[in-house]
Amino acid sequence: MSKATTSGKSRPRLLLEIGVVLCCKLAFIFGLWYFFFGPDKRIEQTPENVASGILMRADRTADVSN
Repeated sequence: MSKATTSGKSRPRLLLEIGVVLCCKLAFIFGLWYFFFGPDKRIEQTPENVASGILMRADRTADVSN
């Protein structure tokens, strides 16, 4: 019977540790997103920007094949 009471006491501590680890991981992932993929890092996509990017790639491949 002493084993049952001992494991029952350690369970809230285990749940607390798991919760803390999950919160730390979520904070770390959010930090990565914010600093590397956040809204201020996005490039404005207009039809002109997309077309110039595609045409520049086509020009480079045409130069290489000639």
